[in-house]
Amino acid sequence: MRVIMATHGSHGDVLPFVALGRVLRERGHEVEMLTHAPFGPTAERAGLSFTAIDTPEAYERNLADTPPLLAAGLERWRAYYERNGLFEQIAFEAGRMMERYVPGETVLVGRHTTAMSTLFAAEALDAPAVWVAVTPIQYMSERGIAHMYQTTMADRLNAIRAGLGLPPVGDWTAWFASAHLDLALWPEWFDKAGTPAPRRVRLMGAPLGDDTEGTELPPEAAELLDQGAVLVTGGTGRMLHRRFYEVAVEACQLAGRPALLAVRHRDLVPARLPDGMRWFPRLPFPQVMPRVGAVVHHGGIGTMIRGVAAGTPQVVLAHGFDRSENGARLSAAGLGSWLPEQRWNVPEIASLISDALADAETRRRATALCTAADGLTVAAEAVEELAGRQVAYSARHLLTRAEQLALGRKLIIGETA
Repeated sequence: MRVIMATHGSHGDVLPFVALGRVLRERGHEVEMLTHAPFGPTAERAGLSFTAIDTPEAYERNLADTPPLLAAGLERWRAYYERNGLFEQIAFEAGRMMERYVPGETVLVGRHTTAMSTLFAAEALDAPAVWVAVTPIQYMSERGIAHMYQTTMADRLNAIRAGLGLPPVGDWTAWFASAHLDLALWPEWFDKAGTPAPRRVRLMGAPLGDDTEGTELPPEAAELLDQGAVLVTGGTGRMLHRRFYEVAVEACQLAGRPALLAVRHRDLVPARLPDGMRWFPRLPFPQVMPRVGAVVHHGGIGTMIRGVAAGTPQVVLAHGFDRSENGARLSAAGLGSWLPEQRWNVPEIASLISDALADAETRRRATALCTAADGLTVAAEAVEELAGRQVAYSARHLLTRAEQLALGRKLIIGETA
């Protein structure tokens, strides 16, 4: 089987796909990944073929352009797509998938919401398509995003479709449900802790994708870990409230705990850090997470699941998109606490950190919840179910009667040519 995968975003969006690709490769399949240029070495270490959809410079510009989207109106999203060449990127990805497709042997896999190219190519090829979500908000926001596409981007997206020989989308909400298989990379307990995923979705369990293989633990970090340090991280992207690290550092200081700050971009961190606090551009989380007294983070699901797997008490400072939803689910499951941005004040955060450090029950609760099968293996088996299958045009049910007849005439002409 040949699997062509497309994903976008920061490490939390890309690394689960790399990990899934590695499992598929180990099961004997050929896997190609389409994503941002900086992830090329990571994909290649996992044994995957790699196609860059941008350049390292373009990726950094894209990340730098994301913070305003936290408070953006719908009209800003189209401008963001245009500034960063994302419409052209969608067309490029779909074209690459169509070039590499082998009938009866290929399955297309993409990140739910952003990898529109996956469903576009599947429609053009009558190919099996899998859309994979990495966080529940992707399903919860389907109607809102569909409305945004319909009102602000439909002309550009339908132009791409026309170039692929596809008709315009009339109902974007229905189109979002047109994949042959929808997979969710989170466990059942996380799904039950909030609004559950739609019935069409299959829960896979939690992936633990990391990009720290071969990364040594710095001696300075080991020293702080021996002192019961707190880990502070806002993920690897820039879509973060500007006060996140400021209030987190001040709260750790008030709580009287040293801290390790794992931050890819140094300019996000206060210029001067108090004694007992150190900045690291990257840390091996599988080694660090079980040893810290607690973790203060932004609410990214990758960091959250890693913390639960390690039994580490968590404090989530959530702002924007999926972060508040994830924080609420973590709290409902009894595995941590969270605060929305409106309630960020140093004394309250310091109090939550102190409570987390004194929490002796989190590890027991986390162990009870993390006994399910490995999510990546379950997801790989689900993808394999589509191998070699002949499938109908995934969105044919969305066409009008006239469009169905026109498509039928096109196929008949093609078969007799």
